[in-house]
Amino acid sequence: MVILDTCPPAVIERIETADLGSSENAMLFSWIASMAELECQAAAVPAVAERLTARSHPLVIDDFCSSVATYARFLPEGALGRVRAAYRRIPYRDAYAPSYFAGLRATGIDLRAHLKPRVTEDWSFTHPRRNAATWHYYLYLASLGETGALERLAEKIAATEYGNDVANLLASLAELKADGVDEVLRRYVDDPRTSDAPEGPGATVGELAQIHLLTRSAE
Repeated sequence: MVILDTCPPAVIERIETADLGSSENAMLFSWIASMAELECQAAAVPAVAERLTARSHPLVIDDFCSSVATYARFLPEGALGRVRAAYRRIPYRDAYAPSYFAGLRATGIDLRAHLKPRVTEDWSFTHPRRNAATWHYYLYLASLGETGALERLAEKIAATEYGNDVANLLASLAELKADGVDEVLRRYVDDPRTSDAPEGPGATVGELAQIHLLTRSAE
């Protein structure tokens, strides 16, 4: 059992008794953040992980995976084993792919063999946050150094015509900490296509690519 001695009694009680099968607890980690300090918030991740099952509500799983990504740097010793075990118990669903894979990327947990038969590829999406489970799966694969994964992401961007869609995909790719990302971004530094803005055209794809490169170099 995870030690929660840094948490207030009310937080401990809810962590240990909350019905994870109910959508009423879809914002559990937001509530914990409003009630406790960072050390407790991080400790809550493996504590909740121990209680997750295949019957947990999809919104609760989504919240958990997002929190894994948020607190990855602060997780207490031994937490990764519990998080990994939880990931193996909970079902994979395209509906929460962005948070699901964000948590795996942030922790570096390798579940490729577990996930391969569960993920169905579909590259028909245009936006990285809309029906783009395949995009997030490949970001995850690329983060682990999977051969060819970054190339598949680059091919998707290269096949995209509308400037705003290209800009959105590049912005998502720029968040990936992996070798070769800068090289892909550099391919677009002179791209004249424009992104969308509230009133008329926004910045060009090239301008945005340059900003991403500067931001990455400063990290």
